[in-house]
Amino acid sequence: MPVQFAFQEGLIPAGDEESFFTRLRDWGFDAVEVWGENLDARLERVKTAARNAGLPVCGICPGGRGIRGSLLHESESSRALARKDISTLLHCAAELGGAGLNVVPEFGAEKFMALHPDHSDLTKRKKIFIEELAPLAAEAEKLGVQILLEPLNRYEAFFLLTVDQAAGLCRESGSPAVRILADLFHMNIEDADIPATLSRNIRLIPYLHLADSNRLLPGHGHTDFRAAFDALNRSGFSGALCMECGIPGDPDKTVPAALRHVRALWAEAQY
Repeated sequence: MPVQFAFQEGLIPAGDEESFFTRLRDWGFDAVEVWGENLDARLERVKTAARNAGLPVCGICPGGRGIRGSLLHESESSRALARKDISTLLHCAAELGGAGLNVVPEFGAEKFMALHPDHSDLTKRKKIFIEELAPLAAEAEKLGVQILLEPLNRYEAFFLLTVDQAAGLCRESGSPAVRILADLFHMNIEDADIPATLSRNIRLIPYLHLADSNRLLPGHGHTDFRAAFDALNRSGFSGALCMECGIPGDPDKTVPAALRHVRALWAEAQY
C-alpha cells in the first residue's frame, strides 16, 4: 500500500469543507486530516466533501477544543469531559472510514521551561493514563479505528515527550488500537537520532506529522527528511505523512512546492 501525503485542516484560510478538499485535491494531496472541534456537527459536510473530491480523511486532529479537559487532570470532571470528547471523535473517525484520532495526553498550557532531560513525569503518571485510556482503547477496537498518541517536545508538554515513551505506553496498553503519531518537529527537539528512533518503533507508527525544524513547510528549515524517509522505507512504512506546520508566503505557491519536495525525497528514498 503506498503512503498517503496529507494536509491538515486549519492551516490555511479555506472557506467551507467542499472548497478546502477540492483545493487539496488540485494541489495533488492524497488525503486530509480534519480538525476535531465541532466535527460531529459538521460530519456530513466533511463526508460529502471527501467523497466529491475523492480524498479520504486519514486522521483527526482535535485542534482548538476538539478534546476538552485532560485524561490526566486532577479533577474527575475534567477527565470525564476528555473521555466524552475522545469517544465522540472515535465515532466520527469510524464514520469517516477509519481515520486515526490524534490524542495528546496532556498539553502544558502553563509550564516552566524545563531543560533537564529527565524532567518528564511519565513514570509517575503512566499507570493513571493507561487506566484512563483502557475503556477508550476498547471502544476504538470495536469501532475499527486507532488512537494515535503524539509526543510533544518538553516546552509544550509535561507527560509524553518521546516516541520511545509512546511505544512503551502502546505496549503497556495491550491494545492494537493504540499507536503512535510521530511528529518530526517535536522529534527534532527530543531525539538525537530520528531515523534510528523511527526504525526502532516502526511497527507502532502508522502516521507522521511533517514540519521542518522551524515548524514551517518541509524545505524551509534544516530537518533531514530524506534520512527519515530512508528509515521509513527500509522498515516498510505505508501510512500517512501529513503536513502540520506554518505556511510561509502564498499557500497556492508554497504548499504545492512543499508537496513536490517531499514527494521527490520519498521517491529518492525508495532506491
